[in-house]
Amino acid sequence: MPDRVVIPRVTIPEKVRSMASRTAWVFAAALACATPASASSLCEQGTAPKPEQAARGTAPRPQDGKSDGRGKDEHRIPWWKAPETRAELGISDKQSKDIDDIFQATIPALRAAKEELDKLDDAVAKLIKEGTADIVVVDRQVGQAEQARANLTTKRTVMLYRMHRLLTPEQRVKLDAMFAQREAERRKNDPNGRR
Repeated sequence: MPDRVVIPRVTIPEKVRSMASRTAWVFAAALACATPASASSLCEQGTAPKPEQAARGTAPRPQDGKSDGRGKDEHRIPWWKAPETRAELGISDKQSKDIDDIFQATIPALRAAKEELDKLDDAVAKLIKEGTADIVVVDRQVGQAEQARANLTTKRTVMLYRMHRLLTPEQRVKLDAMFAQREAERRKNDPNGRR
């Protein structure tokens, strides 16, 4: 009988879970709200692949702003720069510039963290595919990959929090509503219900 790895269940207090959920939603919203066309380019600039993507070896979308072959379109404009989103939310030139400054200052660290995570995920995938490594080695490698994933998520979430703080309470409410609507539309239009 092969050895089994037991992962203990961790209980997270409701208040912490709610805050983490809201932070994750803000992040997802920031990616989704970059006008209908801009989410893909933001994703490529600093997100980690989902575990199922890493396991399948799914190739990332092109970073040149051109179509990814899935019906998405050409140039992608971040939500804080898109004229229609700025008008809808009432984002001033200063807010747009300050949000973009945060994004531009953070993106190099996000890209470096993403590259590190990709290397570690590839190493884990290779160990698992070969199936000959000691469990302790696999455990250590998975731990390193998950730490890198947490590092990337932390950097990204703090960046989004800093951006979010530049908005007025009214703008935040409108932005949350806009993201919720776009997410609902995306789910409705995805026949497989994928995230």
